[in-house]
Amino acid sequence: MTDARKIALTWKIHESLKAEGFDITGIAQASPHHEDSQHISEWIGAGKNGTMSYLERNLDKRGDITTLVEGAKSVIVAGLRYYSNEVPAGEDNYFVSRYARVKDYHVVIQEKLDRVQKIIKKEVPDAVSRVFCDAGPLTEKAWAIRAGLGWRGRHSMVINKDIGSFFFLGEIVTTVEFLYDDTSARDRCGDCTLCTEACPTGAICEDRTIDARRCISYLTIEHEGELPEEFRGLTENIIFGCDRCQEVCPWNNKAVPYTDKELAPEIPVTSLTRTDWLNMTPEDFKKTFKMSPIKRTGYKMIRRNIDFINYSSPEKG
Repeated sequence: MTDARKIALTWKIHESLKAEGFDITGIAQASPHHEDSQHISEWIGAGKNGTMSYLERNLDKRGDITTLVEGAKSVIVAGLRYYSNEVPAGEDNYFVSRYARVKDYHVVIQEKLDRVQKIIKKEVPDAVSRVFCDAGPLTEKAWAIRAGLGWRGRHSMVINKDIGSFFFLGEIVTTVEFLYDDTSARDRCGDCTLCTEACPTGAICEDRTIDARRCISYLTIEHEGELPEEFRGLTENIIFGCDRCQEVCPWNNKAVPYTDKELAPEIPVTSLTRTDWLNMTPEDFKKTFKMSPIKRTGYKMIRRNIDFINYSSPEKG
């Protein structure tokens, strides 16, 4: 491929991603990074993955992205902001993480990147590409940083200097070669430790990873069985996810609400009152959250989370 052709194709893909509504984009050269596997292995070895044993699979592939797409040359990374500031209905209502207040992002981003992938195929017929969004053995944060989208914050999430950290990530791994973006984004956290101090359960580690066993997001979404007694009273009014570390981050002071219509939920989670949650049946849950990330947890675990809060604070029940 000539340099002129590469420049034109790179521009077209960036423009296509922008047309799909993505707020930040970047392209990195696909190559093995065995340190990714090493870091995850050490994290798992310390037991910080909790009961998420699935993360132990395909560790070798996590360190070599070219095993996911044979002959891969590029990793296209796109970020879509999801910040929202709606006030939950009713006084002292339950809290649901902002990422779950929108339509299931896996579906939205998959559809957007599928359309971009078709453009790549049209421009380069023999191209082989694969779309990822929070699935498969791909180290999303590491590749977002390599593509120049930002740096790894103390709370472990990628922070972009323009839009903060409230954004979803999606990737296209492809055999097509593009111009690659500058990855010199420096660490701008400095000496700030607001996120560490704000974590109700002390889940943020010094090496900028999260100890899932103490993370409210993990406990309310992934953890099976009863919630550990040591956290009673510490989960506040949270029943799904947690945004505490992001809420206090200075880089999110400039975060603005999302505008992508494809993210708009059929039923706004924040419109549900405390009574709605308490009276919800399994059938109601299935219908209300059929296109929401909340369906991942399931009715029984949401009830467990609610009961855990109410038992901690009986006067709120």
